[in-house]
Amino acid sequence: MPKAPLVYAMLGLSGSERREILYDLIKEGIGSEEQVLYFRPKNEAPCKTDAALLGLKNISVINSTLEDSQLLYGKINTKADKIFFLAPGDSDPADFIEAIKRWVDINDCTIARVMTVVHCSFLESNPKAQAWFDACIHFSDIVLLAARAGIKNNWMKEFKDRYSKNHYPCRFLLVKKGCIQNPAEVLEIEARRISLYLDELTPIEEDELEDHMPDDCKPDKYIERLTSGQRAYCIPDIRKLL
Repeated sequence: MPKAPLVYAMLGLSGSERREILYDLIKEGIGSEEQVLYFRPKNEAPCKTDAALLGLKNISVINSTLEDSQLLYGKINTKADKIFFLAPGDSDPADFIEAIKRWVDINDCTIARVMTVVHCSFLESNPKAQAWFDACIHFSDIVLLAARAGIKNNWMKEFKDRYSKNHYPCRFLLVKKGCIQNPAEVLEIEARRISLYLDELTPIEEDELEDHMPDDCKPDKYIERLTSGQRAYCIPDIRKLL
């Protein structure tokens, strides 16, 4: 029986070296014999790295659209060992993650990892965007610190300390000129995200006996909706800060 394709999802802003990182991960971290399917946001402006990605012999590219927390692309019929999704850079990360979960369930795939690429210079200049990045990192196993030109070490330390003090299990790695020191570390299948929304959880007998709902059965705070259909926990519209 063939193995289920592994799905990698990448959150972050456009122009934050996401496509350079994607190229580096595929070229340096995945064998040329493995088939890769890359879903790129249909409405994002192209960049010079697109040509390099298209030049990889083991990659197939599909334009995708995110609408109403759904990816407007049904079941895949292309053979793939690994699948990469690039989130629209101006989207709500909760909408994208909810869409990924639905898509993975439809296509019988396995979530390998979720990663966030942090545009450090943008965030330093726009501290109001912190809540948006908090939402991204809530779902992420790996946080890649990119676009760091002019960023002081103290800012980087304070950024990472903010999460470590709150016991976030995700890994923080530096990006240099669109490259990662160890791509295999990023691609390794190991859940390190604080959110349990994407995980397959098996209830234990004790849970049924508890008077209160255990943490792993509570709705994810970013995914939960009110009866009105609105998110229970709202984050800033990143489009207003771009």
